[in-house]
Amino acid sequence: MKKLFLALALAFPVFANTTLFTKYEAVRQSLLKQDLASAQKNAAALHTDAQKAKKLTIAELAQAVQKSRDLTGARRAFAALSDEMIKVRNTTTGARPAVYYCPMVKKSWLQPKSQVGNPYDSAMALCGELKSP
Repeated sequence: MKKLFLALALAFPVFANTTLFTKYEAVRQSLLKQDLASAQKNAAALHTDAQKAKKLTIAELAQAVQKSRDLTGARRAFAALSDEMIKVRNTTTGARPAVYYCPMVKKSWLQPKSQVGNPYDSAMALCGELKSP
């Protein structure tokens, strides 16, 4: 039974990352709404799930968002988290979020392919471009 579970986990890596992408998106949405408390709560959930998935760098970066004292710090930590999540996304097959980039702040993030929702600056919430669907 244990071997079967391991074989399935290796055959379907996207299932291991779907939860991470969902939790990451909740953090992005919180930053977009300028809700630090929600961003911290969602980052804590991402931290826990990343630890379970043995994605320790993501766990550490999510914890940095969680421990941020203000939105500026949370957004700075989120940029590093986004860079790492983009690496995970690039190694994942199947349904995955798109990569967006804001040339004004020179940062990337993941989100579902839709209207731009820039989490880095509330004044530029619609600033950004699709880089990789």
